Amino acid sequence: MRKNDFDDFLEQIGIDQKWLDILAFNTGLIIRKRLITATELLYSFCMESTNGIVSYNDIAAHIDSECGVSVSRQAIWKKAKEPCLSFFKAILECLIAAKTKIKDSQYLNYSSSFKRILVQDSTIIKLPLRLFEIFSGVSNANSKACNARIQGVYDILNEKFIEFSIDPYSKNDLIAASETELKKGDLSLRDRGYLINDEIQRHKNTNAHCIYRYKFGVMLLDEISEVPINLLKKLKKDRFIDMNVKLNNKSKTTVRVVAEPVNEEIANERRRKAKQEKKLFPPRNI
Repeated sequence: MRKNDFDDFLEQIGIDQKWLDILAFNTGLIIRKRLITATELLYSFCMESTNGIVSYNDIAAHIDSECGVSVSRQAIWKKAKEPCLSFFKAILECLIAAKTKIKDSQYLNYSSSFKRILVQDSTIIKLPLRLFEIFSGVSNANSKACNARIQGVYDILNEKFIEFSIDPYSKNDLIAASETELKKGDLSLRDRGYLINDEIQRHKNTNAHCIYRYKFGVMLLDEISEVPINLLKKLKKDRFIDMNVKLNNKSKTTVRVVAEPVNEEIANERRRKAKQEKKLFPPRNI
């Protein structure tokens, strides 16, 4: 993507040069006015990141060749610290807000009984092998790879990040789930990777709410008899489920389970992912 195309993209999502400059000064990324602008920094960081592993020298060279501004790698190194992280977090918040329909956001703010709606997710990025001792990763007798896990918690109602971290690969979603602060009136939206029975109970203890995708292997008990439920059998019979059940934990936490068929396209995509991850195939259209 050329610089002009990048500028056009930023303009389409409501980000202009003036706003970026103000943000850069407020976060401390740029302390005093120089030849290099916030837009040029953002552009070069983004473009070089798409190539994989990035060095300060690569970013400096990109700014020189694409923006016509000479800058040293030492100058880039000085900026790639906490102010840089705050700068990119603010831009990411803006991008998420731009992807959210304004009328939907306004509806949530006016109609929601929740104080915060927290979306939590993570992604894994590959790092140079020299960082393996710090971030860990995966290894076997023949090879090893260094990975880091980026974890984020975003508040949809207030349109801001609550938590954002870059952690060792060994710090999985289950660990991160228990470390996330909960407040009374919260609604947490999480994928199955964060699902553990005690975490659901923690929400109840805090007077908070949560929605998870079902994770294969989680035992559900009948609300009255506390006998294990054969979920697959029940789904094949009823196809639709909306009922209260108990979890198989010490507190026998009561939760609501909702299930309905999905279309064939989504079902096929889930089968493909299940096969790729060497898991069991999900039931047809469920």
